Amino acid sequence: MTRRVCRRPILIAVALVLCGVVWGQTVNDFPKRDDPLHVRADLFDKLMRGNHWNEGVMMQHVIFPPAGKETPIVGSQEDCPFHTGAYLAALSFRYAVAQEPEVREWANRTMDGILKLERVTGADGCIARSFNKTDAPNWHEQVYFFPMEWHASEAMPGYRWMGDCSIDQLGGLIYGLAIYWELCADDEHKQIAADFIERAMSRCIEYGLKIVDADNKMTLWGNMCPDLPHDKLHALLALAHLKTAEHVTGKTMFKAAHDRLITKYHYDDEAIMAKVLWPEEWRNASDDQLAAMAYYHLMRLEEDPALLLKYRMSFNRHWFLWKDTARVFPHMLRKVLMNEEAVSDKIVEALKGMWGFDRNRRSFTIPTPTGTETVEAEEEGSAAWMLHDYWFGRYHGIIDAQW
Repeated sequence: MTRRVCRRPILIAVALVLCGVVWGQTVNDFPKRDDPLHVRADLFDKLMRGNHWNEGVMMQHVIFPPAGKETPIVGSQEDCPFHTGAYLAALSFRYAVAQEPEVREWANRTMDGILKLERVTGADGCIARSFNKTDAPNWHEQVYFFPMEWHASEAMPGYRWMGDCSIDQLGGLIYGLAIYWELCADDEHKQIAADFIERAMSRCIEYGLKIVDADNKMTLWGNMCPDLPHDKLHALLALAHLKTAEHVTGKTMFKAAHDRLITKYHYDDEAIMAKVLWPEEWRNASDDQLAAMAYYHLMRLEEDPALLLKYRMSFNRHWFLWKDTARVFPHMLRKVLMNEEAVSDKIVEALKGMWGFDRNRRSFTIPTPTGTETVEAEEEGSAAWMLHDYWFGRYHGIIDAQW
């Protein structure tokens, strides 16, 4: 353990928390539900940068002391690349709208954090789910569903990293990096982002469209391989990632891989069926988010009318369910990609009511060398996707700056 947890300090810490003393939170200025949307977006952004920023990577879930630490390295971390990609996209859309120099600097520092997700693994193109600057395991590692996926870094001594990168983590990063490359990065950082995407996708191609860990074995949720049974959604994602990699890097190897998936393996036909409609219990909202991100790049970059028709069919299969929900991103996406007025009064109200997260207080049972201790502490979730949706809407002229 990083430090021994003894009963007396814990009791003192809990008492201070209960008395209203804040431990560890750098930013505590929360928006109110009835604040204007632009005020809420600004305050949630400050909360994210103040409380969730871990060397450029956005922690999806932060636990504060006494259960956590003074730095945001305790909490659920398996989806940090996904949220970091969303936050980088939010910053990039914001920079394109407002041209604020400090926003570009925040985006560049986020790029630095994404590079660490690769460097900490010690293998080019291999991406960690998260990293923590610590010489010893933190308690949350022991309650992660795959604790064996936490490793001491040989490439960055004094750091630990979480392996088993999944398709959603890779997709979140490629989505955000491509928007950063397009809207925010200067020439130097365009090359940095392009090189990262090249390494990550080259590694996938080398291993037959599989995401492989530092041990060169396919991760549990890393299968886009045409020679293995795979989800139809993964065919859509493979095409989108390769098309994006070709666009950003200019490398013909990605076009060749993309075209081979179509001509030999018919991934374009599989992509039509990317959405599982029935049985209902197989529907997955996180899969919908991955598809939406893929459509944003794929349908803007593809020039072949036949492929665009198939991608529109794929989108419409999702739309069969999306149209009846108040999920704001798919409705804005349909307006942007298909030039259809999909942002109804209901969606406008949903946009105006967007919320990031609440700060909660609950009990945590912490493993210690002598057993377990139960302490009470506060926690925060992530507002990365709320900020993404806000600035996506601002950039595409859907959200009014005065809301």
